[in-house]
Amino acid sequence: MRKFVAASLVLLIAVSVAPADEFVGFVTKFEGGKMTVKKSKGTEPPEEVTLKLADNVKIVRGKVNNATMKLEAGEAFEGGKDALAKQVKETAERVKKWIEEGKKGFGLGVFASIVTEGDKVTEIRVTGGGKKKQDK
Repeated sequence: MRKFVAASLVLLIAVSVAPADEFVGFVTKFEGGKMTVKKSKGTEPPEEVTLKLADNVKIVRGKVNNATMKLEAGEAFEGGKDALAKQVKETAERVKKWIEEGKKGFGLGVFASIVTEGDKVTEIRVTGGGKKKQDK
């Protein structure tokens, strides 16, 4: 009986802990403690979701692990939340301009891997949009 009660207690604690989720998508808005992401789902059209940011959200550069083909955390994102918000805004303006000009292409927003715990974003792994290349 004691084993059953102990096992039930462990199971209850394990289930009550908020499950972590990780997905990739395009960040289209980043402001006011919230972010909007077009969540990629393979060949299906992206689903737009709005998520809350955790108080201690980590923003890092993402790097591809060639062995697992997953986006992993790299060094800290220079400038933090403010720099990411600026990058998202600039990308949105660029996409809007492309659409107005009738161009098609790859550019829904800032590509990132998002890690959530429960209903809050705990880590954002940003790819691309780094330092601009110098003209040679």
